[in-house]
Amino acid sequence: MFENIDPTKPKQQPQPQAQPQPQQPLKPSATISTPTINVESNGVDVFNLSDINLSFATATGRFTLFDHFNFRIEDIKDEGQFVSILGASGSGKSQILKLLSGLSKPDSGSIKFYGKEIDSNHHIPMVFQQYSAFPWMTVLDNVMLPLKLKKVPEKEAKQRALDMLTLVGLEDQKDKWAQYPALSGGQLQRVSIARNLVDKSQVLLLDEATSALDIFSKRDMQKALLDIYYSNDYDPTIINVTHDISEAVYLSNRIIILAANPCRIHKIVEVSFGSERRTERIRESAKFAEYVRLVEGLMDEVNKKN
Repeated sequence: MFENIDPTKPKQQPQPQAQPQPQQPLKPSATISTPTINVESNGVDVFNLSDINLSFATATGRFTLFDHFNFRIEDIKDEGQFVSILGASGSGKSQILKLLSGLSKPDSGSIKFYGKEIDSNHHIPMVFQQYSAFPWMTVLDNVMLPLKLKKVPEKEAKQRALDMLTLVGLEDQKDKWAQYPALSGGQLQRVSIARNLVDKSQVLLLDEATSALDIFSKRDMQKALLDIYYSNDYDPTIINVTHDISEAVYLSNRIIILAANPCRIHKIVEVSFGSERRTERIRESAKFAEYVRLVEGLMDEVNKKN
């Protein structure tokens, strides 16, 4: 059992062992060892991976990535959530997203989405590091595409696409071709996000989606993600695989840190800066720096064990 960690408090000296007491609710800013948090749940998990096993053939034999691995993301009542996954190299961060999205299947185990087993028709949108906008189409046509495939009436599809482009800050780019250099890398990634969410999906998976962007494009992308997170029209669950500790702290309610060989959850950090919307000023706060130092220390632990 992992200990609870609060980065804002000094370490205490060991105390004599006491008799077990009833567990008290954890504060949202505490670091905990399982995905269970002190919030009102809808009673069902967004995702639940149970007893997952997955291995691959290599030149030196079988490599076991997941060995009876368990992972769950609760559905928080009337709230969105932003979960970032960090971990040691080879710990299976991106493979978890592929399992959640339906792009990959385990050797054995159960994967449930809102309580239902995932089948061959299951697909959850993912945004990758590589740009996935269709360059022969305009920005607007890219975002309208999922609605057209579902035979949504043209007028409704166009309005929903325009609303989504406004949310991600691309309403003025709607008639441009979705290609570089007409759009920047950050704008192309936002086209992908808009296309993935326009069909009212409440789940978005991000696999290193900002890692190839320059600092200015990355900040624009992060703002767009927060706009989605805080939007009254969505109750999103955003799961973000990243190597950027600062980004994870800035965006996330929760940071899951994975160890490798085989994949396992090392620690989970609950991140809270209060109820107000997060802005760039948070990066300058002492609490932000404390969270960054905490996560850096935990990443050092998993990398030393790897």
